[in-house]
Amino acid sequence: MKTKRAFTLVEVLVVIAIIGILATLVTVAVAGAMRAGKRAAISAVMHQISMSLDHYKAEFGEYPPDMFDDEALVRHIKKRFPRLDWANLPPGVSDADRIRTAISNAYGNGVDFTHSNSRIGSLVLWLGGFPNSDGKFSGFFADPEHPFTPTLDGAFDKKNFADLELGNNVRFENIDGCIVPVFGNEVQSVFVPFVYFRGKEGGGSDAYTFMDSSDGFMKIKQVGYTDIGVCVPYADEKINADTTKWKNPATYQLIHPGLDGKFGDGGPERIIKSRANIGVQDLDNITNISDCKELKSILP
Repeated sequence: MKTKRAFTLVEVLVVIAIIGILATLVTVAVAGAMRAGKRAAISAVMHQISMSLDHYKAEFGEYPPDMFDDEALVRHIKKRFPRLDWANLPPGVSDADRIRTAISNAYGNGVDFTHSNSRIGSLVLWLGGFPNSDGKFSGFFADPEHPFTPTLDGAFDKKNFADLELGNNVRFENIDGCIVPVFGNEVQSVFVPFVYFRGKEGGGSDAYTFMDSSDGFMKIKQVGYTDIGVCVPYADEKINADTTKWKNPATYQLIHPGLDGKFGDGGPERIIKSRANIGVQDLDNITNISDCKELKSILP
């Protein structure tokens, strides 16, 4: 009489080990595919923003300002709205301050473009304008003399340069007590922004610095955003103590904190050529200077 042969303990353990290895490989592959998909989604939005900025420049002759440079802001307003009635703008310490106050008043609902962190809302402002009664961004108000003052019929100029409603990419965020519209997406259950830094017309070594009137020193443009770090423009190299060779000095830098949701732990000037002051949190940042890929793809 034949007896049925059972699996030995060793054979069972070997099968279990093989299944465990295969499961691990599948899990790693799936996780990798999910990360790649998330990076691709961020890259696609960044490409859309970049095209919108190019369309904006084609329409008005320059990329929009980023709110750091008061002179650039006033110059751009005069170029985009040549018939603006300056006499009816709110009072302020400067023309730039009056413009920011007028924009804040037009948005309403506590939106504040006079705060330093309003700089992070410049993308939504210039590419989308103001929201209409349905909450959709519809450009600025159609009255050429009062583009920041709602008209009685709520007419808009319809110059909306990006489909800002696509994928819930715009939210009104409270940033250190300042409510501004932010263009971004969800990363690890946190809404993180795309940050836009405009270079100076003609470029130059001071393209991404600004003058701080309190102490007279030139400082690096930077944006702090709650607990996800400080975003600053990237440089090719530091020539000397007073001169920095910037990436895209005459155009702009567009930066997303990547899948870790952190902008960076490096210094105020993050130098790409030598990796000086490039922290580990910068490595997965997705930027237009790296062709909408992770920053580490262009590091030496």
